[in-house]
Amino acid sequence: MKRILYLAFFLIAIFIAFSFWMSPSLMGLIPGGKETPDKGITKIHFDTEKKLDIIIPYSDKSKSKELMRLKEVFELDTLIINTNDEYKKIKNIQSWVHSRWEHDGTNVPEKSNAMYILKAAEKGQKFRCVEYSTVTTACLQSLGFIVRGLWLKTKDVDVVNSGGGHVVNEIYLRDLKKWFFIDPQFDIIVLKNGIPLNAVEFQSAIAANEKIEIINPNQEISDREYIEWISPYLFYFTTSLNNGKISNWDRIIGTKRQLTLVPKGVKPPIYFQRLFRIRTNYKTNSIYDFYPIIE
Repeated sequence: MKRILYLAFFLIAIFIAFSFWMSPSLMGLIPGGKETPDKGITKIHFDTEKKLDIIIPYSDKSKSKELMRLKEVFELDTLIINTNDEYKKIKNIQSWVHSRWEHDGTNVPEKSNAMYILKAAEKGQKFRCVEYSTVTTACLQSLGFIVRGLWLKTKDVDVVNSGGGHVVNEIYLRDLKKWFFIDPQFDIIVLKNGIPLNAVEFQSAIAANEKIEIINPNQEISDREYIEWISPYLFYFTTSLNNGKISNWDRIIGTKRQLTLVPKGVKPPIYFQRLFRIRTNYKTNSIYDFYPIIE
């Protein structure tokens, strides 16, 4: 009987220790940590040589049944019918997605697909930056664009209780052979000398106090306020490897589902907002790993 009790206590102790190792706050049950992230921006640098032997598959998904149905139901073609300019098409789609609902940083939809989110928004539901990115991705993919979600994290994402992350998008323009940043929650695009910037270029321009143009048609937030707001999030950059959604089991066993760009000389984040240990990411310091040229 004693052996059984000792074994039970041992297993319970192991479970508790593992739970704290995975989530210092036990998924928000235990208080502690910083209430808000640090403000401002930090000058950061990256390697300019390829480091990882990883190829993220990007392909035209516009012929998938789900995306074709999305395009038909919401008549997305009508949003781009009057222009052949890819940049204007992207602006039109982003503005349309932005207008579907008001932001709510806590409401998580029952399903994470674009059709469900848009139908729920028609009934008055409001959603997070995550959903703006999800719907924008699907809408642009339905029209043949190569687009990806981009998770931005603050320098202190390990220790803050909330506000440590923001989700946007990056789109690949084949004529320029580059990725560029859009933020559908705010309906924002950023240019420098008329060229759309990716997230890292945006960060570098802010840190160097360079002249940039903020395309901000709805003016829900001023250009200056947006730069002040977004700056802390431009530190760690994460995108999907396009090999499936992240489950709790993936987090436990460390299945690699994402790629994180980490500044040189900086340790990768261990936790996301003290909620869970980050175990599903490859890490790199190379912008060439993170920003592939697509032929």
